[in-house]
Amino acid sequence: MTARWSLAVDMGGTFVDAVALRGDGHVAALKHPRAGRGLAEPIVEALDRLCAQAGIVSGDVDRVVHGSTIVTNLLLELNEPPVALVLTRGMRDVPVLARQDRKELYEPVIKPAVPEAKLFPESLRFEIGGRIDADGHEVDPLEVSAIGTIADAMSAAGVRAVAIGLLFSHRNPAHERALRAALHARLPDLDISLSSEVDPQPREFERWLTTALDAYAKPLTADYLRTLAEALNKRALPSLRLMRSAGTTAPWQEMAAQPIGLAMSGPCAALQGVAACLGAWREPAISLDVGGTSADISVLRDGRPTFTEELECGGLPIRQRCADITSIGIGGGSVISVLPGGALRLGPRSQGAWPGPAAFGLGGDLPTLGDALCVLDRLPPRLAGGMALDRAAADAALRDVAGALGLSLPRTAEAVVSAAAAGMAEALKTHAFQRRLDPADAVLVAIGGGGAQHAAEVAELAGMRRVLVLPHAGVMAALGMLCGPDEGDVRMAASESPWGSLPPQGEGPQSLFAPMTTVWVPAGWSWRLMPDQTLALEAKV
Repeated sequence: MTARWSLAVDMGGTFVDAVALRGDGHVAALKHPRAGRGLAEPIVEALDRLCAQAGIVSGDVDRVVHGSTIVTNLLLELNEPPVALVLTRGMRDVPVLARQDRKELYEPVIKPAVPEAKLFPESLRFEIGGRIDADGHEVDPLEVSAIGTIADAMSAAGVRAVAIGLLFSHRNPAHERALRAALHARLPDLDISLSSEVDPQPREFERWLTTALDAYAKPLTADYLRTLAEALNKRALPSLRLMRSAGTTAPWQEMAAQPIGLAMSGPCAALQGVAACLGAWREPAISLDVGGTSADISVLRDGRPTFTEELECGGLPIRQRCADITSIGIGGGSVISVLPGGALRLGPRSQGAWPGPAAFGLGGDLPTLGDALCVLDRLPPRLAGGMALDRAAADAALRDVAGALGLSLPRTAEAVVSAAAAGMAEALKTHAFQRRLDPADAVLVAIGGGGAQHAAEVAELAGMRRVLVLPHAGVMAALGMLCGPDEGDVRMAASESPWGSLPPQGEGPQSLFAPMTTVWVPAGWSWRLMPDQTLALEAKV
């Protein structure tokens, strides 16, 4: 009998990672560039390549699981059109006033708690009469006469999505549902998110903001999931399932209807993969997952991911059950800028997949972290997926930054990489200490295409002495989608070494190239290849 296959595909900011897991534990994997195309097209191309490479036909496939950083990156960059809000009369400013928590105590100017202009400007925040009390009883009927005016205003503004948040709707959703029906009758193409469905819990600010973010992500997410599902159906593949932030999978239709559940889809999947690969490991571990747009940090205890009932993405609080992950806007495509005082800033803007870092040779000319790594010769001539790097373009992109800093190109690149490591290390320490874990007591697990490139330097800054690079580190999110708690006991066969011909074991600095990730070993660190093909880095005492 032919062994059955499971397919998983993860879409990051720069690459699409695809993994095939056979019933006997054999793993096939690849990374595929996203460059310059629609959201669904490169995913389908990656799966086509993987199936051709592994000799898989559609009849041999039992399931297809997909995860994506699309919602994560969208909330980090906030580059989609704003949405409308419809709130109970008198509550228009609640989503803007937020909780007034001042995180930076010594900043002379307090930044707005919520970037309202990008998410829901004042002109798109509407109020409506009607009131449900705290016991769920109707005090005042819904002001039906105002719905037409609100719908006309949204239509004139070209709004594609709206979030509805009414007082105490988590106790009685009748008014929200009636309002949705009335708006749909007038604007049938409008995407609508109800707070009573997205986050049916007390506390209006958290409930309404989470609902607004769900609406913000819905048009783009629903369009691409529908297109992807249709493409897979044409290939006679099983119905698509999505990896949720909570660590389980769900049908794509469910996630298209409520995309905020994908806010940490890819990073959560990666943690499931780390847990599966670590096996019986019981020491505290901290994962560092670096991609093209973001760096994601999380703690694993007793070999398992930790979960929380709320997360923060790009400074925005989201009340959803998810893997306990801190995501910061530093990745290989993060754009470098020099502040007036001469300090370097990385991200949150990213060149992403298109045009990508200048070194990709796809027309990008803004300096990025990836370009700095290229200038320092810390990357191979070709990245995974066959993408050839253009060193001259990377040099040109960094030249203005070097001029602003008054440094040579190599010194500038070193400063950029050091700034990236410092930003990741600070986020890592904050995340760990807030969870009562001293980073020095944990091992750092490097995953993602860029995790192993920065892990040793981040570990050193965080006071950590050990780093593990797992055999499938570069495609860990895709692999983890097949290892979730609802997928049974998934066992992988022993991996052949992905590292090719390694130099003699010893101390850095040196780059160790693998098909899907690059490990940087700085001075004062040594490495060894363990029996399970995990690469272990250790700092000298």
